[in-house]
Amino acid sequence: MKLKLLFSFVLLSSIFAHAQKEDLELWGSVKFSKKVSPKFRFELEEQVRWADSISVYKKNFTDIGLRYKWHKRHSISTHFRVVDEAEKDKTIRFNIDQSSTLYIKKISLSLKQRLRYQQSWDELSEKDKTLVRAKWSCNTSEFDHLNPYIAHEFYWDITDETTLSKQRTTLGVSWEISKDLKFQLFWRMQKERNVNKPKSLKIIGLGTHYKF
Repeated sequence: MKLKLLFSFVLLSSIFAHAQKEDLELWGSVKFSKKVSPKFRFELEEQVRWADSISVYKKNFTDIGLRYKWHKRHSISTHFRVVDEAEKDKTIRFNIDQSSTLYIKKISLSLKQRLRYQQSWDELSEKDKTLVRAKWSCNTSEFDHLNPYIAHEFYWDITDETTLSKQRTTLGVSWEISKDLKFQLFWRMQKERNVNKPKSLKIIGLGTHYKF
């Protein structure tokens, strides 16, 4: 119990120590998922994001997906997302994900790959593009109901030619309130790559996930 409280205190302190930076964003999400068969799960997520030190609404999206777990360690999923940005027209995104997990005692290491296609709803919005994402994450179940984790992501834009476009590093913790309800808190650092003036972001994330 003392270790859980110490970890939570250190994580929260590191997050809010940066809370006054101009590049700070807040991402809040609610996710629902339902097992429709022994191997298929339906997923629905709604997320809202605020930018400029959490003072300005940036965007929201609705994400609908279907996950197929063909092995206890491997799964594949497909997602359709509608993104509504504050200063742009809507865009649609289609993702195909593959995920594999390795369990070592109370530590799990996940490797995920994503192929993403994005298209604007009219020519005035962001150009159509295709990206590939590679992600690894590691978490531990050493603490009862409290699972700290670390993750890193690489994004390659393959629309015209293969270019590393951005990277993300995430430190977080998920809290299993019950077998069906989970709460998540994370601190994320994101940086653009291979552009003239790369942007860096600090992100606070809050989310809930309900399984039924």
